[in-house]
Amino acid sequence: EAELQEPHKIVQLLKLAELKELVVDIDTFRILEREGMSDGESKHVILLYWDALHAVALDEIKLLQNGGEKSTYAKKVTSIRELFHGQGNAALKKMGDEIDIKLAKPDDESIDKAYWRLVKEQLLVHQAKMILSELHSKMLVRQLERLEQRKEELARRQQEGEAEDSKDDDVQASSAPKNVDPDFGNREDELGDTDEVQLDSTKQYSWQDRYAPRKPRYFNRVKTGYDWNKYNQTHYDHDNPPPKTVQGYKFNIFYPDLVDPTKTPQFFIEPADSDDFCIIRFHAGAPYEDVAFKIINREWNRSRKRGYKCTFERGVLSLYFNFATHWYRR
Repeated sequence: EAELQEPHKIVQLLKLAELKELVVDIDTFRILEREGMSDGESKHVILLYWDALHAVALDEIKLLQNGGEKSTYAKKVTSIRELFHGQGNAALKKMGDEIDIKLAKPDDESIDKAYWRLVKEQLLVHQAKMILSELHSKMLVRQLERLEQRKEELARRQQEGEAEDSKDDDVQASSAPKNVDPDFGNREDELGDTDEVQLDSTKQYSWQDRYAPRKPRYFNRVKTGYDWNKYNQTHYDHDNPPPKTVQGYKFNIFYPDLVDPTKTPQFFIEPADSDDFCIIRFHAGAPYEDVAFKIINREWNRSRKRGYKCTFERGVLSLYFNFATHWYRR
């Protein structure tokens, strides 16, 4: 099972001897993974995880060996890490390329090579932490979804579904033409940083004099597929399917450090710059800033049997929904 706490934050709690043991273990895992697995995406992800954790562990060892969190070295590192705050992957890559250019000038004495080598080193550690956060988010969501599937399976054994929902399922399943599986063409794509709506950066929170506001992590997906309405059934088939439409979304927003975990985070639907779209904004409370995304503006199907879910468990707000009708061409 995945821990709610991010891997790199757990590493920060270890003592020097424990960190050294961890590095030895990680090196062993990396060797075993390289030797024991065939090529493929799963191998790449696992090695990516161990490589990132290795970089973070070595950085923590260096910090402790240079005097710990209250040392001059720690203060310098903290100021450097401020350079990366709020930067996306593209901006960080550009920063790294610019640092490499600086370090590649052998005779320029105006450049403090030692400082910029430390900046590059911390940049790589920061990117490793971003990788760990992303992989951890995905593992945590999969774990929550497995738990949800178990709950639903138990519920199905105890009672029959609502008649209305059963009818709805029959209609949806029978809407596809003959010889076309109802799930044909369905896929889920990740919603990234570019799908996030930038909120007012000057917004003040009543609690920010006591807690430093920070943006929550998230792992969101958009579901696309074919809408087999009457027109599309007449004009399209399996070999010549209709245009894909956005059919729903899955939002997972992470709030592991809520000051008041008894208050369930909320979401609000707000107007966008077009009637075809709307803004979904998530609000939790200290120490988290609001986060928002632009989505298709259509009626939701709130039937659990049609995939609707709105829960707050283990510090994760999960909101899953499909649209009642589909018309938007993506």
